[in-house]
Amino acid sequence: MFDDFSSRSKQIVFAARFKAGERGASMIDTDDFLVGLVLEDQGMLEKEFFSSIFEGQGTPVNKTQSHIPFFSEKVAEGLLVNLKKNLPRSRPVSLNTEVPLSASLERVFDSAKAVQTQFQHSQVEPLHLLAAVLTGKASRPVKLLQDAGITLEKVLLTLRGSTEN
Repeated sequence: MFDDFSSRSKQIVFAARFKAGERGASMIDTDDFLVGLVLEDQGMLEKEFFSSIFEGQGTPVNKTQSHIPFFSEKVAEGLLVNLKKNLPRSRPVSLNTEVPLSASLERVFDSAKAVQTQFQHSQVEPLHLLAAVLTGKASRPVKLLQDAGITLEKVLLTLRGSTEN
C-alpha cells in the first residue's frame, strides 16, 4: 500500500501509528495521521518520539531532502493542541502490536494517490496527503484545518507551484 509513498510520507504513517498506540487507539484514524503530518511538516518527528525509540542509534527521520514547512509555526501549534486535547485516551498499545487503519484513513490514502496522479508526481508526498484529508467528508480534522485557514484550494495551489519548477 505504501510503495508509492515518499520517505517523508512513510514517516508520517509511522508517526500516526505511534501516536495512535500511545493513546491506546484500536485504529489509526485521520486525527492521528494529521498529528503526524503536522509534526513532520515542522521537522519535529525526531524530537517528538523517534529519539526515545532509537535512543543513541541515530535515525533516518528528517534525513530526507529539506523542505519548506507548509504550516506556519503558530498554525501548527494550534492544530496540535486542538487535535491532542480531543483524542480519546486509553491504555497504550505496544509498538509490536498491529493497529489497523480506519476506513476514513484508507480513503485518504486512496485520494492522495489520485492527487499524486493528477499532478504527475512520482511519489505520494505530504501535501498530496493533506489535500486528500481536505477532500474528505466534513470531519473534525477537516474543520480544524479550515478553521486554521488551511483549505483545499491553498494546498492545490502550492502543489501547482511545485510542478511548475
